[in-house]
Amino acid sequence: MKNEYVKKFDSFIKESYNDNPNKLQDFFENEDFNVHLFEQDGMQCAEVEKWTEGGVDMIITLMPFTKEKFVEWVNDFDVDSEIDLHRQAEDYKRAFTISESLKDFTDFHNHLKDIVAKLNTI
Repeated sequence: MKNEYVKKFDSFIKESYNDNPNKLQDFFENEDFNVHLFEQDGMQCAEVEKWTEGGVDMIITLMPFTKEKFVEWVNDFDVDSEIDLHRQAEDYKRAFTISESLKDFTDFHNHLKDIVAKLNTI
């Protein structure tokens, strides 16, 4: 029969990222995201921030802060919509051609898909 310490340790190891926001926060921070936790409507939520290679600040709001919400956000990411949104700003249009925007956001989306793949192996 397992002692109480071993049972607790086994439980911690099996714990999903959805059950432990600190574990999920550590994962994202190890992948060079900034994570800002907040509570809303009794839920643990987060803003997960990362920059594209071109320097565009991307803030992903996850409500609640779960692996599934991040995967859903990545699956719903639309490169064309991001380009349209950012090109509304004159500073952005001066800094990026459409081709550069396409490459930057496509590379960013591919990077996010790699993060999802890592997250799914844990």
